[in-house]
Amino acid sequence: MSLTTLKLKGKRGILALALTLLLSLVLAACGDSPTAPAANTTASGVFTTAAAATPQTINIDIVGFKFSPQEVSIPAGSTVIWTNKDAAKHNVVADDKSFESPTLEKGQSFTKKFDAPATIGYFCSFHGTAGQGMIGKLTVTAAAAAATTASSATTAAQATTTAAVVATTEAPQTTAAVVPTTAPTNALVNFADDTQLSDKIVVNINPLPATPAGKGLYGWLVNGGTGANIGLGQLTPDAGGNVLRRFTDPKGANLLAAYDKFIVTVEALDPAPSAPSNTVMLSGQLPGPSLIHIRHLMVSFPATPGKIGLEVGLRTQTQELRRQAELMRDHQTEGQLSGIKGQAEILVNIIEGSKGPDFGDLDKNGQVVNPGDGYGLLKNGDQLGYLDGSKEHANLAAKAEGATEEIKLHAGHVGITVDNASGWITAIRDRALVVLKSNDIKATEPLVREILALANQAVNGVDLKGDGQILPIPGSGAVLTSYQHAGLMATLYLKGSGPAAVVTAPATTHADHTAVATTAAPATTTAVAAATTVAPATTAANANALGGPGQEIKIDISQFKFAPASITIKAGTKITWTNQDTAPHTATADNSSWDSGTLQKGQSFSFTFNKAGLVKYHCEIHPNMIATITVV
Repeated sequence: MSLTTLKLKGKRGILALALTLLLSLVLAACGDSPTAPAANTTASGVFTTAAAATPQTINIDIVGFKFSPQEVSIPAGSTVIWTNKDAAKHNVVADDKSFESPTLEKGQSFTKKFDAPATIGYFCSFHGTAGQGMIGKLTVTAAAAAATTASSATTAAQATTTAAVVATTEAPQTTAAVVPTTAPTNALVNFADDTQLSDKIVVNINPLPATPAGKGLYGWLVNGGTGANIGLGQLTPDAGGNVLRRFTDPKGANLLAAYDKFIVTVEALDPAPSAPSNTVMLSGQLPGPSLIHIRHLMVSFPATPGKIGLEVGLRTQTQELRRQAELMRDHQTEGQLSGIKGQAEILVNIIEGSKGPDFGDLDKNGQVVNPGDGYGLLKNGDQLGYLDGSKEHANLAAKAEGATEEIKLHAGHVGITVDNASGWITAIRDRALVVLKSNDIKATEPLVREILALANQAVNGVDLKGDGQILPIPGSGAVLTSYQHAGLMATLYLKGSGPAAVVTAPATTHADHTAVATTAAPATTTAVAAATTVAPATTAANANALGGPGQEIKIDISQFKFAPASITIKAGTKITWTNQDTAPHTATADNSSWDSGTLQKGQSFSFTFNKAGLVKYHCEIHPNMIATITVV
């Protein structure tokens, strides 16, 4: 070893010793030992700080239809901030109703301070009830007890420690941080219907992990068994660092039937890759045992006519049931008793199936009429029927080995909505049988009216709160909601699986609330800043925005267009869409955060926009029908 090398080693050693002593002094001044860990993680997943139990500001993310962390212990006087990171709506409701947040759109937060020791259970009323579904728990301890926090980044002492550690590195690039490629706050892939069943995927990654220099991140839909794949090309983030990518199979193939995995890989930019490399940044795969039953719901079931999926058959047969109920109403309007009875026969035959106890020539005209496929909505003979079949296979998916919490959650929603629909459909059958016995057209009028109302409920569900929302809860969601949540069982949640990536942005910008902090800012400042939504700057265009809190703007769906197709509104405005076409339509957010369901002619759907931003939406039945709403 040369003398020059020894001198350099000596200088570095002295520098390291000096920095270590400096770090010790800084930590001693803060009352911490440099050898004590900043945080300990318990087996339950709760982060425990070594600091004194002073009031804290705690962040809880609502992501992946979960509260994360689900259980938190805090000292009295602490403040909790819940922030919705999902595209779906959520809220926070105490089991004892002592507090309830408003509906939280994506990015919105709810804050509450807890002053007295208590154990508090809470839930999201959209996706659970007290003790079931989407639930969480707070333990508020006396001020002298040990403190726990939702994130190890939420104490000022830890931030100071991290800043000091960063200062000991010899690298000059102090604005860069090394962040593990764990799952971003919201990284998922959904299957959806475009021109055919499940022929579309929607990729939503918020934010996209940093790309290594000179490389690109590429998305791939993969068959986990064979390795067959479809490349979506390079994933390029928007100005906010997020990716929203849609892909529809050009031949209308059912993608859920052939693929069960999605990966994001690191690739060279030139030439463009034709197959994924082994450098995987993000990956998500459906568990095989559950996937069997998810496909029975959404793709194919061997016992049904044409081997269609159980939820597919449930939706098509119930929509046909409603169409026949509308024809019954027309016969009632025209005073045609024979036509009314003919429609009653059809309703019973669709509902009961070809092996049902009442199936047959019920109006005694010498013909058995059944525009349904014969499998039945209710169980009949050895046929499960679409209602029981859907609930049973959702339950089987939830109980299968490796089933995720998300699969279990949405399977529960399928069960609830199927039960709702079963009640309404059974009531239709019972009223139709009464109609068949009547010889007085005046007596059939209220029955026909009830049958049509029940048919609409069986398809669309019931808006219990009058806020335009159909929820997977008892008495609300029905067949369309069931279909939606059966599809959500197939959501691919992406998680990090690659090496660490260098982020050239300041380290205070992070994806998962565990990134390195570069300043010793107080924890409460950091937590509040993370939950704050910055309103866009006021512009001249904003002055021309329509509506406002408590006001309503109407949009017609006419001649296969949304009119107007582009509109600027103030936050708090309610938009009401009304279908003026004879063809059915929907109004559906591109990010799936809201959906009207199928609107027949004259039917309406309303939604209140509380969050500023650009909202893109379309008609699910006619995807070329697109429009935008700018909320200011």
